[in-house]
Order: sequence, then C-alpha cells, then structure tokens
Amino acid sequence: MSSAFSSISSSDVVPKKKYEVFLSFRGEDTRRNFTSHLYDALSRKKIKIFIDNNELQKGDEISAALIKAIEESHASIVIFSENYASSKWCLNELKKILECKKYMEQIVIPVFYNIDPSNVRKQTGSYKQAFAKHKRDLKHNNDKLKKWKDSLTEAANLVDFIKAIVEDVLRKLNPRYPYDIKGLVGIEKNYEQIESMMEIGSNDVKIIGIWGMGGIGKTTIARTLFGKLYSQFEVLCFHYVMDESNKYGVNGLHNKLLSSLLEEEKIHPDASYIESSFSVRRIAHKKVLIVLDGMETLEKIEDLIQIIDGVGPGSRVIITTRDKHILSQFSNCEIYEFNELNKHDSLQLFSLFAFGEKQPKIGYEDLSESVIAYCRGNPLALKVLGKNLRSRGKIVWEDELKKLEKIPNGEINNMLKLSYDNLDIFQKDIFLDIACLLRGDNKMAVIHLLEACEFFAESGIEVLLDKALIQIKSNWLSLAKLQIDGLDMHDLLQEMGWEIVNQESKEPGKRSRLWRAEEISDILKENKGTEVVEGIIFDSTDVGDIYLKSDSFRRMTNLRYLNIYNESDGSTGNVYFPDGLEWISDKLRYLRWKRYCLESLPSTFCAEMLVELCMAQSKLKKLWDGVQNLVNLRTLWLESSKDLIEIPDLSRATNLAIVLLSECESLRQLHPSIFSLPQLQYLDLREFSMTSEEMTKLSLCDTSIHELTSSIWHNTKLTVLDLAGCNKLTIVGNKLTDDHGLGSVTELDLSGCTEINASSLWSILDGIQSLKRLKLNECVNLECLPENMGKHSLLEWLELDDCRKLVSLTELPPSLLDFKAVNCTYLDTYTTQRSFFDNMTPNFLENEGDIDFFFFLPGAQVPLDIDLQTIEASITILPITKSVLRGFIFCILFSEGFTINRHVLYCIIFECGKEVDRRRISLNYLGTLISDHVLMCWHGYNIQESGSYDCNLSFQFILQGPNEELWWSTEGIKGCGVFPVRKVYMSSCISKEIGKLKSIAQDSDVSIAIGGEGRSSNNENEYDQEQPSYSHKEEEQPSIRRPPIKHVYVRRRRKGSKDVEMGFEQITSEKMIHLSLHGTAIHELPSSIWRNSKLTFLDLTECNKLNNAGNKLSNDHGLRSVKELDLSECTEINTLKLWSILDGIQSLKGLKLKECCNL
Repeated sequence: MSSAFSSISSSDVVPKKKYEVFLSFRGEDTRRNFTSHLYDALSRKKIKIFIDNNELQKGDEISAALIKAIEESHASIVIFSENYASSKWCLNELKKILECKKYMEQIVIPVFYNIDPSNVRKQTGSYKQAFAKHKRDLKHNNDKLKKWKDSLTEAANLVDFIKAIVEDVLRKLNPRYPYDIKGLVGIEKNYEQIESMMEIGSNDVKIIGIWGMGGIGKTTIARTLFGKLYSQFEVLCFHYVMDESNKYGVNGLHNKLLSSLLEEEKIHPDASYIESSFSVRRIAHKKVLIVLDGMETLEKIEDLIQIIDGVGPGSRVIITTRDKHILSQFSNCEIYEFNELNKHDSLQLFSLFAFGEKQPKIGYEDLSESVIAYCRGNPLALKVLGKNLRSRGKIVWEDELKKLEKIPNGEINNMLKLSYDNLDIFQKDIFLDIACLLRGDNKMAVIHLLEACEFFAESGIEVLLDKALIQIKSNWLSLAKLQIDGLDMHDLLQEMGWEIVNQESKEPGKRSRLWRAEEISDILKENKGTEVVEGIIFDSTDVGDIYLKSDSFRRMTNLRYLNIYNESDGSTGNVYFPDGLEWISDKLRYLRWKRYCLESLPSTFCAEMLVELCMAQSKLKKLWDGVQNLVNLRTLWLESSKDLIEIPDLSRATNLAIVLLSECESLRQLHPSIFSLPQLQYLDLREFSMTSEEMTKLSLCDTSIHELTSSIWHNTKLTVLDLAGCNKLTIVGNKLTDDHGLGSVTELDLSGCTEINASSLWSILDGIQSLKRLKLNECVNLECLPENMGKHSLLEWLELDDCRKLVSLTELPPSLLDFKAVNCTYLDTYTTQRSFFDNMTPNFLENEGDIDFFFFLPGAQVPLDIDLQTIEASITILPITKSVLRGFIFCILFSEGFTINRHVLYCIIFECGKEVDRRRISLNYLGTLISDHVLMCWHGYNIQESGSYDCNLSFQFILQGPNEELWWSTEGIKGCGVFPVRKVYMSSCISKEIGKLKSIAQDSDVSIAIGGEGRSSNNENEYDQEQPSYSHKEEEQPSIRRPPIKHVYVRRRRKGSKDVEMGFEQITSEKMIHLSLHGTAIHELPSSIWRNSKLTFLDLTECNKLNNAGNKLSNDHGLRSVKELDLSECTEINTLKLWSILDGIQSLKGLKLKECCNL
C-alpha cells in the first residue's frame, strides 16, 4: 500500500476543505443516468462537487489526487449499484471515505441504486459473486478482503431516505458553513426575535416585514436570516427590489421573481395574464424562502401579492422597507420595527471599522464617543465614518468632526435622502418644517399649524411616520398634567433636512427656513431677509443682546413661522427695538416670542392667520387695540407677562382651546368674551376663575383663591377640577348645592388645601353627584370626613395621605375600591380596618364578579379575620379546591421607618414550586412611613378546572425600586396574610334555614347575607364539593352533609325602619366564624350559638333592646373563641350585663362599647 493511502491518525493535520461533496460511484452503472442527474441537482443548489470524470479508471489503487479530493471534502455520497463491489477502485475509495469519516468527521451518505441495501450489508447476490472473484485474485490477502467487506457493511448501515438526498446534504452541510457574521455587531437580539416570528417548522405561510429608517440594518438582517435558514427550503429567492426595478422595470422584477421560483431561465416580459397565472399555480406546492429587500413603491404591487399568495405550505417571505404602508398591503404581514443600536454596540461596530477591533485605540476614546453620539445608533453611518477615519491621525479626526457640524457626510446623506425623494411637494414641506423648526413640538399643535398652511398635515404626517422619517415621542407636560405626543426624528434625518435647505442658496437670507443663531442675527441686523424666508427659530442665548431696526422683518413677506427665545435668566440674549417694531408678516401662523420687549404688537399686524400666539415673560401691556378676527387661534400663552393689564376681545376666537395666563400679576380685569369661548378646554390662571360650556378640565392649582366663584356653576361638562395647593381656599359658595352645581365633576383634587375642614368639605361635596375620584392629601386641618361622604355611591378612589389630624372616618360609600391614608397617625386604625373588612366581605358574597380594591393605611397588625398570616414576607397555605376559589385578599404589613419611593409591590404565587400567577401593585407614595402600615388588596384568581391543588400554595411578596433596573427586596415588609375567598354554595339541606332568615328579612325590612367557605383552617375538606340538588320530596332526599355557614349578616335595610323583634330558628352551623346581628331588635342571644367553638367575630351594634345575653355564656359552652365583640349603641347594656357577657369569652382581643349610654 502506498504512503499516500496510509491510514489517517487523529493527530494528523486536517486538510483545508475544498469541496462540499465527493461523489463515489461505479461509472459503468450510473455515470450517464442517476449520477449525472444527482450531480446536476446538487449543482443547481450551488453545492461544490468533486466527480471523477475519468471513465477508464486503471489499476486497483486510487490515485493520490482522488485521496486528496476525498480528504478535502466535507461529505461523500456513495452510490451503491449492481456492480459497485466488482471494482477494487470503488472499494478502495469506500475504505478511504470511511477512514475520513472516522478520523475527520466527514459526512457519509449512502445511496442504493437498483440494489437492495441488504445485499451490500451482507455481501449477497452480485456482491457475493464479486468478492468470490476478489478472493481468487488476491489469494492469501484476506485482510484486504475483510476491510472491504467491513466498509460495505458500515456504509450500508448509514442508509437514510433517498428521496431527501439533496435536502439532507444541505442540512448537514449548513452547520459546517455558519453564516459569516463578522462585523454584525448587535444583531443577535434582532435575529432571534425575527426568527421567532417566522415560526420555522410551521406549515403556515408567514410574511415578515422588517421596517425602519435607511441604514438601520434591514438588509443586513435579511441577509443573515437568508444565510442561516436557506437549507430548510426547496426554492430560494433574494431580490434587491429597488436596484432590480431600476434595471428591469417593475414588470421585469415580477417576471424575474417568477423565474427564480420556477428555476427557469426567464419568463417572457409580455406574458399574458393567463400565462402568468399558470406560472403562479406551478409554485403552489413549493416551500420557498423569498427575500424582497428595499421595497419602496406600491407600483404593480398586486402582481407581487399574487405570487406571494400562491406559494406552498411552510413558505416564508421577508420584506424590508422604509415604508410601513407597503407592508399593510400584504394580508397577515407581521411587522418588526428595526431600531438603532445601543451605545455599547455602536462603539463596537464603529471600532471594528475604524480600528479593526471592538474597542477604540488608546487616545481615541473621546473622539470615538463623539462619532457615536453623532451617528446615534445608525449602523451605516457608523460603518461609513469608521472606514473614512481608519488609519487617520487625531488632527484629521478632529477636522472631520468639525466638518460634520457644517455639512453631513455625502454617502450617508444620499442614502437617507432616498426616502425624502419619494415624497410629494406638501410632504416635503412638512418634513422640512419639522426638521428645521418644529422638532419636539406636540403632534396635534403641529397638525393645526400645518393645516393652516394648507399642507394636508394629517395625511402628510402619517406618510412621514410610515416612512420612518419622523417618530412619535411621548412627553409628560407637568403644567397640564397629561401625556402629549411630540414629533421627533433621528439626528441624521434632521441633518439631511438642514442640508436640503442649505442647498437652496449660498445666501442664508434666500433660504426658506433659518435656524442657525449667527446667521439669523446677521440677517436681522443687516436686513438681509427676503420673501423666500418662511420660518425662523432663533435661540438668542449665546449671541448677546441684539438691537434691531424697526423694519427688520419688512422684506420677509412670506414669513409664516417665527420663534424667538433664549434660555438665560434674561440678563443677556435679549432682542431690542429702540425705535419700535413697525411690521411683521400677516401670514404668520405661529408667533412665539419669549421676553418680547415691547408693550404691544405692531398696530399694523393682522392676526387672522395665527394658530398659536405665545409671548411668555413678555413686557406686553396689551396685545393690540380693537377686535381681531382670530378664527384660527387655538393657543394663547401669555404666562408670566407681569406687565399685562388687559386681554383683548376674544369673541371671534371661536377655536381657542388653551389659555395660559398664570403669574400675570398686573392683570386686573378680563374681557367678558373669555366667558363664552365655545372650544375652551384648558385654562390656567392666577387670582381668576373662569368657565366655558365646553371646558372639561379646570386647573387652579397653587393659586391664592379664597372661594370658587359663581362663574363655574353653569358648566355641565366639567369633569376634572384641580384645586391642589390652594391653601387659602375656605369658602365654596352657596350655589354648589343648587341645580347648577358641579354635578358632572368626576375627579376632584383638594390636596394641600390646608384650610379645608369637615364643614367646608361638606359644602364642596354636597353639590357633586358624579364624583369618582377624590384626593385630600395633606389637608392638615381635616379631623374627620363629612357625614355626607357615604351618599357618594360612585366614589371609587379616596386619598388621605398625610392628613395628620384625621382621627376617624364616617360611613364610607360601599363603592370605594381604592383607599389610601398613609401617615394618618391619629386615625383609629382598628376601627378603620374593621370597617373595611366588614364592608367588603358581604360585597364579595353578594357580587358574582370581582370587586378589585386597594387599601393602604396605618396599622400594626394583619386583621384577625385573615387567619392565614405570618411575620415573614412569604406564606404557604394548604391546598384549595379550584372550583370554589374566587380569589385572594392579600394583606401586607409594612414597618415604621420604611421609605417608599414609588415602589412596586409584587405578589408571586407558586404552586408546587412553579410560578402560576403574579400581581403588580403600585404603591404611589413618596415618603417615609412614621408608623406601621397595612395594605390590603384583592387578586382575582378564577380557575375553571375542578379538583384540588396537588400541593400547597406559596405567596412571595417582594418590592421593586422606582427604576425597574434597580434591586428587588423584601426590606420594609414585616408580615403578610392571605384570605382565600370562595364561591357561595348552598345545598337543599340548608335552604329552609336560609329561607327563614330571608323571610324574616323581607317582613322586617332587614337585609341578610349568608356565606359559606369550602375548607376549614384545620384542613377538613369534606365540604369542598358542590352539593347536588334534588327534585323529590324532603323525606325522600338522601342523607348528605351540608357545607358550613361561616358568615351571617343581618342588618336593617335603611335608617328609620321600625324595630322588629326577630325570632329565628337555631343557626346550627358549627363552622360559622362571623355573625352580625347589627340593628336587630333581639332581646337575648339565641342559644343556638352556644355550641359554636369557631365563632371569632360577633357584631351586636345598635341592638338597643338587648338586655339578656343568657346564662350559658359563662358555662363551658360559652363563646370562648370570640376575639372581637361589638356592643356599640346597645343602650340597655349596663355593668352587670356586660360582666355576664364577658365572663364567658376567653379569647377576646377587641371590644367596642361606644355610646352604651347606660354603662
């Protein structure tokens, strides 16, 4: 054996791979049929194949060239045919292939052509005959014969499904050729998310749209997906839509796509619709992967939709575009928005191109940071600038960065400008206005402004959003206390807009929009403006004081936008007109001039076109004389204009919605027209109160008003009234209680109204019928709530935080779901907790739906009714029957001294150690607890399955800081409790007993609620099952056990109903834990409760005829288990009777004797 054919050891150097596949076959059997077809099929898949074209192989030993070819191949396909074994050449090839499999992990795929695999494996049939001949030829060389036979057996055992030969090769080769992701920094997360959306393996046809601004990486991710996933599809197509459309036309692109899918040379460009439809039907069974990169036009899109709708099951289509509207044309297209890179990934990507490694070279860190800030996560910009700056010195870097401040990089700018070039003339104007003048402004305000310019703003902004040229950024407007949608854009897109305007003229005064302070200062000083100028935004902060001539704006006749401001304290950067200002353009739609220095606007100015007039901190005394036709005006902002003494006639400002006049100290009177503005929605004043029939929100927060004036009485649409911080408010006025009261107000904020007490609060609340939310935080003189609080049946939210003098709460409405009284240190916490728990329990029993509630108030312990409690931040309870569970009442005890910084509380529920549910609770408080506090809330947990849990339930309470990236902790939690709330089940066995109670209730004007629980605290679960109902007579009913009654409430329905002496049969439930006989006319406690050893709460309030508690209270069957007893307003109770009651109660922890007047 030659040295070239010596066995490969594991320590040998593995040859560099040159071929994907080596074909081993018996030429005489298969070269001109099966092997040639297989070769063609693999070649069409772009698989590089070695095939020995020498038809006349000579000798027994294979050549060194073939050995090298085998070693340089990733995989070998061995085609076993009838006469394969008769060729010693083939057998030696096979032996070499299997050596490479063993030592070089080469893939070996056997194919059996017209031969039974068992003939190969066992060397029978023609293979037996061949080996008989080999045995004679080789005589005593049995070792070679054995190796050949072993090779045949081993290869035959590798058999796989022949129908998948090509796919199998691709699948196995794919991991050997991982897609080259060198330089693809930060792409992993995007790739994983899009791959998940594609649901590879599903037979559904999926269309994925990748959308984002130019240069953001859409093409790169599409190539990556294609390179990673191609082996799982039958047909592959990747088309650069824009390039191919420009080259072949839209029809050419359509036909080129069909050609690719059908793997044909071409489809005639003039093919008829019928022929095209036939071509589409031919791909209906093909599993295809199509990438359409850079699809930016709707032209002929219906043809592409027809093709895509016709692909076979399991196909995937990826479309990249800058225009989201394109994607909406495809049914069921899932859209992935591609965002910019974060700072870390940006630095890595830039460094790869600038330095050839993933971090900046020493000494270039700050310069690199400047580039990163400039590019703001755009991968193309990072790559372009990285390549341009590579191998350059620091001086060149600094020079290039300075140049970027003047003009953008051409390559980057041209790439971004493609989106702009596809806009119509109005859309281009809108884009340039936002880029140069309006970036960051409120979306609706911009729309109103641009509509006044007749730019078709609604549709135009929608197009810019779809094309990723602008974006929405939500901002919190503290003054109005609401979220607004601001219009924003990428810095590079703004620079592109600037450059488009700069190209209009070399002279700034002949450009449509001006934003550079130095240029604007020069234009105004030298009067270089022209009729071309349409918009100016001038930040004069850094240019010093400027003194202008009276006619500085005379030549700018088409000026429609003027914004002059400075961010200093007013000591510099002011614009002065020593001779006054004689003229500004009547075409102005937007006039914002902070610190305007004159006492009025020019007398010649016509404000008819104005949409916004904003002159904050101005020296204005008045705007103008007479009446202006302000039909377009929507915002009037004169805040902090301390010299302003009058507001003009606004009767023609029929669209005015926002008026801001706060801190106008000299303003002494208002024009009456302001009271009848039909569209006024927001008004901010100092020392004035105003109304509008359309006004829905009124904020007078932090003003010095003493009373609410009569001007707001007639408003029937006002829903939000904010009086927070009005610390002089004491009188509300008599008209609140008449027919014109604020009946429509649903939200009222009186926080920080330090003069408010129970009496003044009564006068406020008495006239508000629809109140749902009430805030009384920091009302430091409020000692109790008014008696009329209970009648507000719609009130759901009540805040009393830091009302330090608050001692008690009167009857609260049952509708109350959210209640906070944090740091109310004098509040009777025991009574308050008891009241909430008593009021909520019957609501749960009587209401089939969830009653979500949240209570947070001072308290040193978890209420006793919640008997499942612990001093830890977690608790585990016994299994519960799912079919009867409605949810849980959570109770969390917070420790004194714990600082709440808008923390979020999570309750995580575990079953068998696995999380099954969680509740997120925002604490919405900022400050330190000055005593222990209790939080109670409801968590609905509706489970449909029957049966019990297989194991215990665990509840973990944990806090998260104000920043979601901060720590999780149990600090501040000193205990918790859980109260399972179960559905009410009543069997026919107790229906008579309950029926009698309800009959008494009906006759005596008394309300009764009865509740049962499905599991006792000692894990007795015999009552867990819902009891069946029976239709036969009572004596025929089978003997069944009844579920225990655990809560009974008997109360008078309304005040003033006559006392009724109740005589009801024994309540025999030994499981009852809660009994309320509130307001009944009983003389003594019924003997039926003596035997109850589980009763923990007994409510006898207002039982004013109770004078005999019964002798048995003091015997062995007394109410030893009672922990809480309420005898308030039991007027017949005296010391002796009280002694007889208390003597038999051993576990008493809470006793109420309020207004027991004979005691």
